[in-house]
Amino acid sequence: MSENIQIKGRLLSLNWPDETAGATVSVDLSQLQVARAEIEDAEGVTHRMSVLVKWDADYLVGKEVCSHSTTEGTTLSEL
Repeated sequence: MSENIQIKGRLLSLNWPDETAGATVSVDLSQLQVARAEIEDAEGVTHRMSVLVKWDADYLVGKEVCSHSTTEGTTLSEL
């Protein structure tokens, strides 16, 4: 059984895989996409994780976020 780890902190970057970054009509942008997030917590530790976010989630970079574990994967929300 996997642990539910919740990370709260500032989103430093959101890196999209090549196939999503160069989105074509074959990518369904209404669905959550996998991206690599870097979150710096209150202690200054940077956590890198795969997250499921909407294609327009770049607006979260620089903001305070929280990761949430779901059955599909880890999602992000703005604090």
